[in-house]
Amino acid sequence: MSLIMDPDMNKTSVNATLITPSGEPNVILDIILYVLLIIVMFSLGCTADDRNLRLNFKRPCGLIIGLCCQFGIMPLSTFLLAFLSKFKPSHAVAIIIVGCCPGGMASNMASYWVDGDMDLSLCMTVTSVLLSVIMMPLNLYIYSIPWTHIGSITIPYKNLGFMLLLVLIPVCVGIFTRRLIAKKAEIIVKVGFIVGTLAMILFFGAAVIDGQMWNISASVICAGFLSPCIGYSLGFLFARLSRQSWTRCRTICLETGIQNTYMCAIFIELSFSGLIQQEMMSYILIYIFASYGVAFLVIKGYIIYSKCFKKHRSQLPVVNVEEVQSYNAHDPLREQSRPGMEE
Repeated sequence: MSLIMDPDMNKTSVNATLITPSGEPNVILDIILYVLLIIVMFSLGCTADDRNLRLNFKRPCGLIIGLCCQFGIMPLSTFLLAFLSKFKPSHAVAIIIVGCCPGGMASNMASYWVDGDMDLSLCMTVTSVLLSVIMMPLNLYIYSIPWTHIGSITIPYKNLGFMLLLVLIPVCVGIFTRRLIAKKAEIIVKVGFIVGTLAMILFFGAAVIDGQMWNISASVICAGFLSPCIGYSLGFLFARLSRQSWTRCRTICLETGIQNTYMCAIFIELSFSGLIQQEMMSYILIYIFASYGVAFLVIKGYIIYSKCFKKHRSQLPVVNVEEVQSYNAHDPLREQSRPGMEE
């Protein structure tokens, strides 16, 4: 793999092409990753319903709050986490890249299991992916300055722009396809989710086998678990302070904490190489385990709470409204208290 070292400055930079150990660009792997990205993003676009989009755009309060959490709170919190923890440049930039990514389909599934606002969840996911064409490079540029301005690491923005273009076009085509063939679009969504899940399993299965990726410090592991917890907590808190309903608070919480790690992993795989790529991917792997694990606990806790709450409500005495009204009509004390009845 191609890796450039500056012995005088002890700094590392990487090229923008994935290089195999033989020295040749791995074009086949690049094409496979791009094709998988297009399939997943096309299926994501097929989840968008015109009615839901128009409804959320007409009443954009929840959508605006969610996007502020997605592109405001999450990038800032990950920057503070990376900066205050004094991580090496590769780990710090990986943390920030994850924080700058848009939402993914996993957050939609999590919102479904906690009885969230599915219209808002789908609208937030699609809108955040579309806005990521502008917001992701902007946030990444702003928050990576402490490491890029000294030359510690170079972020290939051309690769990022090309990848975001490959994200934008399939999503738009998917939205248009949904309008034409709504029934078949549901099948496309299921196929895309299966393809994305299998790709993630294979992609990170190979990462787990690679033992070098696990040579990381305990502080980086803690950051991988702390980052999604911060996203969940701040997303829920900010939504609640904005007086959103509990349903929308749960939705914004999950949309903020669960990032599009598939998109993030492909960007790192296609843009970095060597030791830097391994260190970045190790953090992404930890973040995936952490974010999905915490989301599972949130879903499980909500299911237990819902069952207990429903059980408690079922044990309450049932009040017959007709009997209460009949009793009040014949209550002598009630009749004496009426105006005009005292004399």
